Amino acid sequence: MKLYLKIALLLFCFSSARQGYAQKGKTATIDSLLLVLTKARPDTNKVKLLQQLTVTHDGIDQELSLQYARQTFELARKLKWNKGMLTALRYVGALQMDMGKNEEALASFEESYRLSAQLKLKDDMILSLNNIGAVYEGLSKHTKAADYFFKALKIAEQIKRPFLIAKCESNIAVLFIQQKDFGKARYYAKRADQRYRKLDEPIYEAKNLEVLGNCYAFDGKYEAARPYYLKALKLYGKVGDQLGMATVYTQMVDCYTGEPLKQIDYLQKAKVLWEKMAPNNLNAIANVGNYGYVYFNVLKNPDQLAVVVKTLGLNKEQMLRDAETYLATSIRLSRAAGISDLVSQLTIVYSELCEYKKDYKGALDNLKAHVKLQDSISSQEIKNRIARLEGERELANRDKEIQAGKLKMKQFLLYGVTAISILVLLSFYYVNRSRIGQLRLKNELQKKQAEEQTRELLHRNKLSESELKAIRAQMNPHFIFNVLNSIESYIVENDSKTASRLVQKFASLSRLILENSTQSMVTADREWRALKLYSELEVMRFNKQFSCSFHTDAGIDLSRILLPPMLIQPLVENAIHHGMRNSAAEGNTINIHLEQTEAEICFTVEDNGVGLDEAEKFKTFSAIKSKSIGLSSIRERIEIFNSVNEGSRASFDVRRKRTEEGPGTIAILVLPKVFKQI
Repeated sequence: MKLYLKIALLLFCFSSARQGYAQKGKTATIDSLLLVLTKARPDTNKVKLLQQLTVTHDGIDQELSLQYARQTFELARKLKWNKGMLTALRYVGALQMDMGKNEEALASFEESYRLSAQLKLKDDMILSLNNIGAVYEGLSKHTKAADYFFKALKIAEQIKRPFLIAKCESNIAVLFIQQKDFGKARYYAKRADQRYRKLDEPIYEAKNLEVLGNCYAFDGKYEAARPYYLKALKLYGKVGDQLGMATVYTQMVDCYTGEPLKQIDYLQKAKVLWEKMAPNNLNAIANVGNYGYVYFNVLKNPDQLAVVVKTLGLNKEQMLRDAETYLATSIRLSRAAGISDLVSQLTIVYSELCEYKKDYKGALDNLKAHVKLQDSISSQEIKNRIARLEGERELANRDKEIQAGKLKMKQFLLYGVTAISILVLLSFYYVNRSRIGQLRLKNELQKKQAEEQTRELLHRNKLSESELKAIRAQMNPHFIFNVLNSIESYIVENDSKTASRLVQKFASLSRLILENSTQSMVTADREWRALKLYSELEVMRFNKQFSCSFHTDAGIDLSRILLPPMLIQPLVENAIHHGMRNSAAEGNTINIHLEQTEAEICFTVEDNGVGLDEAEKFKTFSAIKSKSIGLSSIRERIEIFNSVNEGSRASFDVRRKRTEEGPGTIAILVLPKVFKQI
């Protein structure tokens, strides 16, 4: 798991709040501004002077800059200068956000929106909506952030402001990065980039280049991300934006995996800037966690450790202490900021670090914390919300086009009545009737297309729900806490070696399942590995009451074949809980076979347990429910898979062994071959 890829979040309040003052403020010296300020009268010119002092100190002394911003607002309010109040409020909120004071920033931005709405200043309304969305985005409240970003985009498109449209598009690109829809993220970010270059706005162009870099880096395309990050870094340096430079340094760490010296260099550059300006900023917290993670990775790699020790003069013991300090500090700051996503990422790494130190109690505690947090995090609601908001936006655009068409038609009819004779009017009538017929035909075609799209969306929604059920079935709380309790019992009994093996296997299984669950299709070798880990955990948990063996046809390249994730595990689970655990016989075995034909692959799960008929005697209500959910989920996913895929069809069957084969059950799952694109 690459921690720095997961936690380098983006905040765009800067560009919205600092509009119109960045270049001007940096050209004046602090001493000359202070000299003028002592002689200035309390009027609008003094408000502008305080605004310049705010900008001049921004990036140098954030606390002092915030003081000047508040003085600007108070003087503008006394003078009843609404525009000055709005600008000052946005700057106050931006600085509060940079310093990690998110609740205060939200209150400032909401006040600026109320004031701009009261004055009917749509440009200022858009800026305020973007800023509110940025705060919610920083707090990982993506649904609320989407509400505000799409609302801002709708208003910007209505009043045709290219600069503000670009801001909204850049923010929406970030939402799609969060959803791992990198194609749409790049689409919106590149549209914003084109607008910014035409407008010659270097500071906003730099922020959007940073977004484009993340579109590629978060997709694993690090070589493609580097040029965008470097361009952003150059522009940030040109305009003197040290916060922007610190953010890019933090994010560029991911682009140099395997090069620890470069990673540590970027981390140190970012650390100096963050500590100087905004130590509680979300990206500053992320940078601290990245430091610990990079050090931990170096410790586990002897070659990298030798290079770092020789070049930087560090030693293994000091690096281990520093890695633990950085991770613990980042977890504490993330909890204080209420960022559960970040805490979840950090606790699993801290668990691995504790295990590396042979601190199995600490490893178990952090693993439990990670599992508890991960169970509460779901992005499905956000995906649905964004899709709905996009649909509403498109619908609003179509309504505008229809209304514009109706207005033109009325004007045309009015001119025709006054200027054209009865003969021309009759001709127009027939032409108009023909046009109506064409429109009706077009509307019918559009209606049919909409119905087709609706059916497809329903199929995909059912597939998503079915996959979610499969995830829950595979990693249900019963199984998780049984394994964790087993680990705890081994720790109590001082069997550290067995506890360590269980922790390693359970951590590996958790990581595989969470990574596989983000994809609609995964390679067969990953699914096969997850299946083996699950079986090994169950064998250990039931004290080797049975064994599991895995067999594959010679010549199968598992790394090239794609499968729907988490489709086979319920078969093994049923074999264990309904065949093996109720059998008192010796030599209990579950055989899992993977065979192939030219067009299909076949999974067979065969056990010599008590069999279907005998298993009925041991069923409890909860067992029946568990089994029905597992098998019905497989049948449901196969049915949906067949409905959206043409060609070969998938099939599934469970049957008793024949009498001469002895007791037991056989489950057979057949899937069409799907190969990974190279």
